[in-house]
Amino acid sequence: MKTKILIAGGGTAGWVTAAVLCKGLPQSHYQIELIDSEEIAPVGVGEASIPPILQWLSYLEVSSDEFINQTAGSYKYGIEFCDWGEINQRYMHAFGSLGTHYKQTEFSKLWLAYAQKLGLKNLIPFSPTAVAAYKNKFSEPVEPTHKNPELYYPLSHLHYAFHFDAGKLANYLKAYALRLGCQWHPETIEHVQTQGKQVKALILKSGRLVKADYFVDCTGQNGLISKQALQGKFNDWSDILPCDRAIVLSTPAINPIPPYTKSMAMSAGWRWQIPLANRTGNGYVYSSQFISDGDAKTEFAKALKASDEQIDLMRSLSFQTGFLSQAWQGNCIAQGLAAGFAEPLESTSIHLIYKYAIELKNAFIYGTDMQQEANRFNRKFTQDMLDIRDFLMAHYIVTQRSDSEFWRTRQTVKIPPSLTKKLNEFSQLGEITLKPGTLFSYYSWFQILIGQGFLANQNKHPIQIDTQGLPDLQTAHQFFTSVYQAIDIETESLHSHASYLRKTQCNH
Repeated sequence: MKTKILIAGGGTAGWVTAAVLCKGLPQSHYQIELIDSEEIAPVGVGEASIPPILQWLSYLEVSSDEFINQTAGSYKYGIEFCDWGEINQRYMHAFGSLGTHYKQTEFSKLWLAYAQKLGLKNLIPFSPTAVAAYKNKFSEPVEPTHKNPELYYPLSHLHYAFHFDAGKLANYLKAYALRLGCQWHPETIEHVQTQGKQVKALILKSGRLVKADYFVDCTGQNGLISKQALQGKFNDWSDILPCDRAIVLSTPAINPIPPYTKSMAMSAGWRWQIPLANRTGNGYVYSSQFISDGDAKTEFAKALKASDEQIDLMRSLSFQTGFLSQAWQGNCIAQGLAAGFAEPLESTSIHLIYKYAIELKNAFIYGTDMQQEANRFNRKFTQDMLDIRDFLMAHYIVTQRSDSEFWRTRQTVKIPPSLTKKLNEFSQLGEITLKPGTLFSYYSWFQILIGQGFLANQNKHPIQIDTQGLPDLQTAHQFFTSVYQAIDIETESLHSHASYLRKTQCNH
């Protein structure tokens, strides 16, 4: 008899999960069904991703060209942060590496040792992706035909991801999953039938009762199954990540389309700008504790220079940051907003959906004890959420802004011990000990902390740098100059982002 997996809810979470399970689980042993209420309209504000999305597309056997064309997408080299550390200051959290080694010495160590002495103000000129992004150019990584390990090849470090229309992605994956045998039921769930910590069946609005062996809860932040029916414990982060509202609006496409996301700090939060091929997604994420909905709408409209007609089209959303202690409880696996939400500051939402869809697929394929698989799933998900929480919190607390109550409060919030340890280690040694498999690497932390002036504003002793293997000051100056020039010259040879998108459309 086949194992039946029922996905409750469509949207991005539901159809990403359906596509992964249909691709990875043999139809001879598994039956995948999805119930999706057409009464619930998608938000569709535009979405951004991070480089691991390429691994997911490879798993689905979907090319970058096809993905871009099916989702009205564009390429993404990173996120520009404006006004986060100080007003009128910007930096970029760019994908890929920074600079290159000096002999056996890491670029970051060299930067920490010499940046102040050489008057180096920011990291942007030393990131191939950041330089290419600001030049509005794009290319996939370019590997030299004959690579000399002693030379630096900036274009081989061009890591990227995508911007895309979330509604179009859901529709594309829906067609993908249906082709692979997923059964779709456009109905509304009225009630969840449980027995202890097990889900027995879903009762639909039509009166039909649907049973399954496993249920995947993709019903959004309400968590119809995992939170409501099974009463899963939710870890609330509203005291440390206080943003709980968003106003969203689509505006015309930017010309030319920049290959990066923008995050701009506001009086009570921040706003995003996601450039798609056919439009621009905008949103203001804010804390209702520090600004009223009306004032937030006014501030957002002013920042966008929105017309009265556009203001009328703005939509408001509410959310709660945090996560379920057990995303997999009993025979129910929560995905997407049902499992948890860390505000979209670093584009982690869809990453967690496809990562844990693949984890679930692997549990069915390789697992022999499903309770052990559930325990492992929950441990990994919890660690990912805590790592993301620390990284997002760092953006808020590493700031010199004091122009509003929101920003003043961010600097006095109680910091989790895990984040305190990271910041102390960096301020003392210029290092951060991260667990294997952590989503955000040391160089991601490095860009955020340096970009927001963390070290420059520490009232502590200077970082203790091991000087062994370091060059003299003149040699260091020559090294930084050569790295900067190599990146600048090499990125000039790239095609514009717009022409690369046109080529993508022609190839499809």
